[in-house]
Amino acid sequence: MLLHRYFIPIVLSVIVSPSRATTKEGSTIDEPENVDLLEDVKNLKQAMKGWGTNEKTIIDILTHRSYNNRLRIGTLYQETYSESLWEDIKSETSGDFRTALKALVLTEARFFAEEMRNAMRGWGTNEDTLLLCLMLTVNDHLTVQGIKDYYESIYNRDLEDDIQDETGTPFKEFLVEVLNRPKFNESAELDEEAVTADLSDMQEFIDDEKVLDIVYLVTSRSLSHLAMLQEKYYQSEGSELIETLDEISDHHVRDGLISFMSVATDFYRYCADELHNAMDGHGTEEGIITRIIATRADKDLATIKEMYYEMFDETLSKAVQDDTSGDYEKTLVSLIN
Repeated sequence: MLLHRYFIPIVLSVIVSPSRATTKEGSTIDEPENVDLLEDVKNLKQAMKGWGTNEKTIIDILTHRSYNNRLRIGTLYQETYSESLWEDIKSETSGDFRTALKALVLTEARFFAEEMRNAMRGWGTNEDTLLLCLMLTVNDHLTVQGIKDYYESIYNRDLEDDIQDETGTPFKEFLVEVLNRPKFNESAELDEEAVTADLSDMQEFIDDEKVLDIVYLVTSRSLSHLAMLQEKYYQSEGSELIETLDEISDHHVRDGLISFMSVATDFYRYCADELHNAMDGHGTEEGIITRIIATRADKDLATIKEMYYEMFDETLSKAVQDDTSGDYEKTLVSLIN
């Protein structure tokens, strides 16, 4: 039973979903006014020149520049030195610190494309990585398309084909359907009759344990539609739909369905819960921490960290400090604060 990882209580009429659009209030990036990006480029080059690396300079610059300015820095670096900023950083850093910086200097789509490829490279597949990458971009049609495009251009491979080859039924169907979801207008008025019809179908699929039919239904609906479906299910059955899905499905597809329905209800709570579980108990899942903190810092990490405190009575920065160390810790804490 993994329900404790994903259970999110239904709050009527409250639907919080992710978006690529950024609000200043949601970002934790504290960028100085009138930044000189060319000066940033020179300082970054100097930090990696000669013997040794000035990690503090790299962290101070990259964690205090917006997403667009970080990409502009990469372009200026290439134009100035005819070298790749990421390749220079890669040669001067290592481990989780390197991965965190990678998430900051590459486009989000390319970062996730490389994360997904690494999850399927070699012996075995990291299904949790595939799932998280898609959940963090589930309502961001442009980024998902960018992931597919980068995956093909970098590796000369098709992402959908690799998912089908590296994962099993019914989880592969779930991932492919999420990957290929159409663009939804989440602010459109909901069709309550359509939701009621889906409720009837869902109840039938659950009774017959038709997991693939459930996959096809939920992945072809908007997040706001699914949030209302969960409300109606609770009103009808007196229990949470997520709890029922936990009982009738297993392993990876269970995690996928529960994650997806959780994102539909409250994306920020989903992220906070993922972060907590990545640092709870023995060991730390640095990949989860990096993917969420580094890619959401420009968007809504301020809201996620507030949710984290509300849920666990501990600040996110304190939790990260307790479970990470060195330059990796400094990078994460700088992004959070």
